[in-house]
Amino acid sequence: MRLLRAERPPERPEDAAIWWATRRQIDPARFAEDADFLAWLEDEENARAWNEIDRRVDRIGAYATMPEVRAMRQAALDKAQQARRPARGRWLLGAAIAASLVLAFTGIVGGVGSPVAPIDTAEVESVHRYATAVGERRDVMLPDGSRVSLNTASLVEVDYGAPERREIRLLQGQAMFHVAHNENRPFIVRAGNRQVTALGTAFDVRLDANGQVKILLVEGRVRVDPVARAGLARVLPNLARTDLSPGQQLVAPAAGEAVVSSGDVERDTAWNRGILIFRDDTVSDAVREVNRYSTVQLVVDDPRVGALKVSGVFPTADRKDFLAAIEALYPVESKPESAGTVRLLWRAGAQPN
Repeated sequence: MRLLRAERPPERPEDAAIWWATRRQIDPARFAEDADFLAWLEDEENARAWNEIDRRVDRIGAYATMPEVRAMRQAALDKAQQARRPARGRWLLGAAIAASLVLAFTGIVGGVGSPVAPIDTAEVESVHRYATAVGERRDVMLPDGSRVSLNTASLVEVDYGAPERREIRLLQGQAMFHVAHNENRPFIVRAGNRQVTALGTAFDVRLDANGQVKILLVEGRVRVDPVARAGLARVLPNLARTDLSPGQQLVAPAAGEAVVSSGDVERDTAWNRGILIFRDDTVSDAVREVNRYSTVQLVVDDPRVGALKVSGVFPTADRKDFLAAIEALYPVESKPESAGTVRLLWRAGAQPN
C-alpha cells in the first residue's frame, strides 16, 4: 500500500493519476480544494494521464454493483473493524477502503504501472462507419434495436465492442437517435466537444463545420458532458454536467459556454421527414440551411437580399420551390453562374420597402 500511504504522488504520470483518483474517491470535498492537484495537472503529460484515468473511472459505476466488487469492499470493511486500537482502526479503515478502490481502479486500467492492453483485432472489427452523401438521408438499424437516422453529408462511427456501453461518434453532419432501452449498457454519443449519455430516448445531434454542437432532446432523458473537462470540473464532473428535459436543446460552440434553451422539435427534426421549415428566418440563414442539401450552392452577398425574411415549408430534395417563393415575394432574381453556383440578386430598378 505504499502508493496510498505516500505523501506525494508517484513520478510516473499514469501511476500518479491513479493515486489522485483514489484520493478523490476517499474524500471528494477535501480533494476539490487541493491546490497541489491543480498544480500537478498543469503539466501536459499529467493532464493526459488524468483525462485517461478519469474517463475509465467513469466506468466504475458499471462495475460497482458486481458481486465481486461488493464482496471486496465488505472484506475491506470487516478487516478494518477488527483493529483494536481506535487510532490504528481509523487508519486501517481508510487504508482498507482505499485498497479496495485501488483494486477497482487497477482492474480497469490493467494494473498500476502496467500499460493499457492494445486494441485487438476483434475490437477494431466492431467499429463500423456509416455515411451519407450531400442531399442523402439514411436509416441504420443497430444490433440492439436502436436506430440512427443520418442527415445530409453526415458520418458516424458505431462501436459496440465494449460490453458495458454502446458508443457512437458523430464525425460530421447531423443524426437522429432512437435508443433501445438498456440500463446496464448506456448509449453514448460523442460529437465535437460534447458527449451525450442516454438510456432509452430520442434525440438529435448536429455538428457544424465550425465545431458547434447542438443537441435537441425529443423524448426521454439524456446527460450531456464536455469531452474534456476544465477547472474544478476535472475534479467534480457534475459541475459541467447538464441534464436535458424533452423539448430542451443545448448549443455548445467550439470555444465558450454552452447554452440551454427551449427547442423547436417540429422544425429541427423536419429534415427527417424530407422537409425544411423556416419561420421568419432571414434569407441568409435560410440559404445556409438549403445549401446543406445541394452541391450547387446559393450565394447571397447583397445585404438587402440577405436581410429579407422567409417563412414556409420546402422539400430538402429540390431548392426550386425555395427560389420560386423568394422571387415571387420579393424583388429578387436568381442568376446561375458558371462556377456551379446560383446568385440571388436584387432586381434591377426595384426599391426597398
